[in-house]
Amino acid sequence: MLKSLIRKYIPLTNKIWPPKVVAYGMQYPPVGTVQSGDFDRLAPFSTEFGYDRGGPVDRYYIENFLDKEAAFIKGRCLEIGDNEYSLAYGGAKLKQSDILHIDETNEKATFIGDLSDAPQLPDNCFDCIVLTQTLHLIYDFKAALATCHRILKPGGVLLLTAPGITPIDHGEWKKTWYWSFTDKALIKLVGEAFPKGNVEVATFGNVYVATAFLYGMGLGEVSAEMMEHHDPHFQVIITVKAVKANA
Repeated sequence: MLKSLIRKYIPLTNKIWPPKVVAYGMQYPPVGTVQSGDFDRLAPFSTEFGYDRGGPVDRYYIENFLDKEAAFIKGRCLEIGDNEYSLAYGGAKLKQSDILHIDETNEKATFIGDLSDAPQLPDNCFDCIVLTQTLHLIYDFKAALATCHRILKPGGVLLLTAPGITPIDHGEWKKTWYWSFTDKALIKLVGEAFPKGNVEVATFGNVYVATAFLYGMGLGEVSAEMMEHHDPHFQVIITVKAVKANA
């Protein structure tokens, strides 16, 4: 395996050097001529995911996903931590907006507890669950997904986003930042949790966006053209729409 990789990336001595390699319409700079510019540093521009520079880059993908699937945010909806996305994308379609929070001091929460162990949440009750950027903070994420399936009505929809390539929080979540995911992992995990249901998984990002996000660049600092390019080898955000099978 190692020898084959060496032959692939290091040409034989009788071949032209440096190689002219083109990807995505751009020629790679020859070895030794890369200019790192502002990225030539050991510290990111922001340790707050870019909130202090115009907003996190990953929110572009999260909010586009919710906008695309907004028709499913209706009836009785459960969101984790707060209900800002439910209200923003559900609007008049909502009959009831519930909040699950792990902290009992949250006065807006209608349920208190951990999604991975929440017997207080009623079975077959919710039309939609909005679970954005939360699964990686739950150690027993399989149990959390099982709870989501249990509490959704038949035909109910889980709208989930999870981080792939990401910084780790410097603040309140750093002690419970357990996981990052890939599309392959979530296809299997959510498929197991939603047997006979319909599961759609997508990825968003590319090497530039991943780098910008790791450095804490703000959304306004990255062009729409760069944001829209999709390279599944650099998964910044993974989205899941999972529909519970009808009984």
